[in-house]
Amino acid sequence: LGYIILAGVFFGLLYLTFFVGSFLADQVAGPFDRLTQLFQGKGAWSPFVVGVIQGIAGGVGIVLPYLIPLLFLLSLLEDIGYLPRAAFLLDGLMHRMGLHGKSVIPFILGYGCNVPSIMAARIIESPRDRFITLLLASLIPCSARTSVILGLQAKYLGPLWAMALYLVNILVLGFVGFLISRFHKEESPGLILEIPPYRLPTFASLWKKTWHRLKDFAIYAWPIILAGSIVLEVLTYLHVDKVINTLLAPLTVWLLGLPVAVGVTLFFGIFRKELTLIMLFQALGTFNIQNVLTHTQILVFVVFVTFYIPCLSTVAVLWREGGWKVTWASALLNTSLALVLAFLARFVGMAFLH
Repeated sequence: LGYIILAGVFFGLLYLTFFVGSFLADQVAGPFDRLTQLFQGKGAWSPFVVGVIQGIAGGVGIVLPYLIPLLFLLSLLEDIGYLPRAAFLLDGLMHRMGLHGKSVIPFILGYGCNVPSIMAARIIESPRDRFITLLLASLIPCSARTSVILGLQAKYLGPLWAMALYLVNILVLGFVGFLISRFHKEESPGLILEIPPYRLPTFASLWKKTWHRLKDFAIYAWPIILAGSIVLEVLTYLHVDKVINTLLAPLTVWLLGLPVAVGVTLFFGIFRKELTLIMLFQALGTFNIQNVLTHTQILVFVVFVTFYIPCLSTVAVLWREGGWKVTWASALLNTSLALVLAFLARFVGMAFLH
């Protein structure tokens, strides 16, 4: 029953995060939308004011509602003692993929952030296993990508569609890992893992751990989001965003079937994945995405963002840990998968959505 319980825990984690996050986001989005409309087009200074409002709204009304419950629930699973048990259950799956069981640890960390996930690959002694783990770690949907998945796909298509995307992600990890391991054949040793007893953590300890991780978002990510929002408003005011959108039109419009205005969001999303979601609202000019994008377009956009090149922080750490060859191989792998899967998502959306 271990695998059934693991699937149930994973589903409960995402569903609770979506349920709480969606409720909080709905309470905050409306006032910021009205505030944006109030200051929009009020002179040369309005892009800066609107950019600041959008940057604050992005953190308070879009990212934090999903990030807080996700980090809290991950801390709960960690302190209870379930994560080592999840790693033990997944050890057999890692060996079927041709990987060492220790690869489970970076993969689990990746759901919080890809940066510590890649750094955790240091514990893997085999260069071959470490290489494959580094390639696959950047494909794990981190908390920033989870914000995009829950804030768009789960909210407008339903939680089951978000769960389906995570399942597809796991299947892609297994398939890619299996293929790479066939070209680098080497027997991976077993895993010796200490399983701690179950413990009931206190709320104070859970909140301290959650707050510690939220501070990283507030100190490092939020300023980038704020700056990116201002830059986008200024580019829009100067009509420079149209140049970026035109250059990316072969990708966004022709291949993915998305509005041309989405191009600039994918460009800036490389800096921070949360920026992709926030700038989408800015680029489309509304928080009511369902009035602008079809359900198929939402699916395609989220699939592409999920598998596309991770944020610059992840790329920098990947370069430091694996070198330029691993970094370029990862970028090529991520981009290729994002294009193929997003293209396939168009047909899935047209068949099952509208």
